[in-house]
Amino acid sequence: MLTVRRQHLLIAITASLLICGAASGQNITTRNGGFWLDYDPTWPLSARWTLDVVAATRVFDSKPFLWEARLQPTLTFSPRKWVDLTGGVWFVYLSAGDAGNFLETRPYAGVRFKLDIWRGVRLSNHFRVEDRIIRDLEAGETERRRRLRDKIQALIPINHRNLSGDDTWYALVNAELFWESNLIFEEGGARQKRYQAGVGWRKNSTWSFEFLYLLQRIRPNASTSFSVTNHIINVRIIQNFK
Repeated sequence: MLTVRRQHLLIAITASLLICGAASGQNITTRNGGFWLDYDPTWPLSARWTLDVVAATRVFDSKPFLWEARLQPTLTFSPRKWVDLTGGVWFVYLSAGDAGNFLETRPYAGVRFKLDIWRGVRLSNHFRVEDRIIRDLEAGETERRRRLRDKIQALIPINHRNLSGDDTWYALVNAELFWESNLIFEEGGARQKRYQAGVGWRKNSTWSFEFLYLLQRIRPNASTSFSVTNHIINVRIIQNFK
């Protein structure tokens, strides 16, 4: 059973997330729905090295209708218990109807700080630098962008005192900011804001499942406000190989 203190912590974090999302939802001109499905197999290469290769699809009920296929290999090196160094190259294919088809190659590097606090709650902050190389497959043109992103996350065990046991349910909440290159140098403001909340189930040491709601706000360019919002259901399947 969930302790009273843990209930209060979960309620406070979830309420903060919803308040942020509600406040950011003002003056929205465009609303879209979406569904994301992720499969994340993970292999331990050694005591400190890990490889995961996310295969994902993204669908947006927008105008034009958007569909993405992603392959996201990532290497993680853990020199200490409290820090990970991450890097990889992501490949994204985007079909945007009449707007065209695009292929993005996205090398990135990042650092993740981790902290386990009271009663198994795990906090993390993942900062990444991305180099986005976007190829218009019909026009034959290539655009290059730089992007920074910072994600703060909390994992909260519900029916156990830690996140490592079998049949463990947990809550997941996070907030993430994105800065594109034109906003980095011209305005200094974020281009995207992403808020996520949901539950996960760690069946055993091999399989975990997450069911999440995601609110995403977007500034189309540096001179406009956050005028686009996406309401997204995200299902994640995580498989850990031994």
